[in-house]
Amino acid sequence: MIPGANTNLEDREAYARDFGRLIRRVPEAVATPRSVEEVASLVRRAASDGVRLTIRGGGHSQGGQTLTDCGVVVDTRGLGRIRPAGPGLVRAQGGVGWGALVDTLRAEGHLPRVLPDFDQLTVGGTLSAGGLGTTSHRYGAQVGQVEQLEVVTGTGERVRCSATRNTELFDAVRSGQGQFGIIAEAWIRLRKAGGRFRQYELHYRDFERFADDLEHIVEEGRFDHLRGEIRHDEGVIVLLAGFEYDDEPDDARMLDALGHDENAYTRDTASVGRAGMYPPWSFGRLYHYPWRDWFLPWETLRTMLAQPWLDPQAVPRRPWRWIGLYPMGREAIDAPLFMRPPGERVVSYSILSVTGESGHAQAVELASYLEEVDRTLVGLGGKTYLSGGVGYGPARWAEHYGEMLAKGIGWKREFDPKHVFYVAGLPFAAGSAAVRSGA
Repeated sequence: MIPGANTNLEDREAYARDFGRLIRRVPEAVATPRSVEEVASLVRRAASDGVRLTIRGGGHSQGGQTLTDCGVVVDTRGLGRIRPAGPGLVRAQGGVGWGALVDTLRAEGHLPRVLPDFDQLTVGGTLSAGGLGTTSHRYGAQVGQVEQLEVVTGTGERVRCSATRNTELFDAVRSGQGQFGIIAEAWIRLRKAGGRFRQYELHYRDFERFADDLEHIVEEGRFDHLRGEIRHDEGVIVLLAGFEYDDEPDDARMLDALGHDENAYTRDTASVGRAGMYPPWSFGRLYHYPWRDWFLPWETLRTMLAQPWLDPQAVPRRPWRWIGLYPMGREAIDAPLFMRPPGERVVSYSILSVTGESGHAQAVELASYLEEVDRTLVGLGGKTYLSGGVGYGPARWAEHYGEMLAKGIGWKREFDPKHVFYVAGLPFAAGSAAVRSGA
């Protein structure tokens, strides 16, 4: 076992669940490194001793991605350093929470170009998945807004990588699901932030009119922040349209020519950055969260709004169900493992359900139903967003990754030759059918 890793059962139990709470796996031990060199030393020892490591930041996956019962969980939250990195950049270690990063930067009038919608997610965690948020219609995914990374590979080597330096490692770890290395530090691009944030809650009962407005808004760039919520059982779509400002804005001009039925609520706050994030208390720790995300071609927007695949009897009604969408722009294309449909723009689409403390069986049933929905959405040209386990086998992984599957297997052999980094259910992990077959 790794020296210094915690084997106390009570402490290990705290790492036996992730956000989804669908799966329980108790690790053999937990490691909590406090420096990058500690991480590198830990990985070297694991490679030498044949120990598997599973990487965990905020633990926000929904299908067991950050869990293991056959190795050591590495909790990266001890890597919490934030420091300047020159004009338009900040250096944040992989365990930094995005909420903490916002708090550090806000006094300087800057923010990361793309922020997630939950403040407890970590820098390394979302960059390993992709990362999206309310500004993605302008800036794409978080993986497209990183200047360089420091990565600890599966051999325990500390490597700086970027689009011009060690480029294959840079391409492997961004959206690599933690299969090729640990993101120890990221140089993140910043943007100027406004002094205040104002958001309209626009309700649409005509879904065609909503689609027309969304296409127009995204094209002209009127709003800084966009997030939609489809309340199909209520016959309404809610568009949260926000912007940052310094001088008092003209609400009539901002809402000019939009076809919403009502502006149900106008929110105005100085909490720029955090305003688009859900705080930790938004999600009860004892609830179950069967949840899936997809990226759909922009031309399927109207089909997606109609949701012909969604059986209202199969999922809870609001507020125990959230169906959300984010428009996403072009700037994520340079991360080759971030799989998305072709085209300049796509739509991120999510179904999140909630069941109570005693609702595990229902949650498992809902997760199975979402696998059926996945088959339909992939048939529309969509790609699943790997924010957690998806239950794919070799054929589905080949369909998902296409020509990048063989490339990823090659990167696994190069950057993690002893398969130290283990992610259950993902195609490049040790023991997976895709790796065994080499295709």
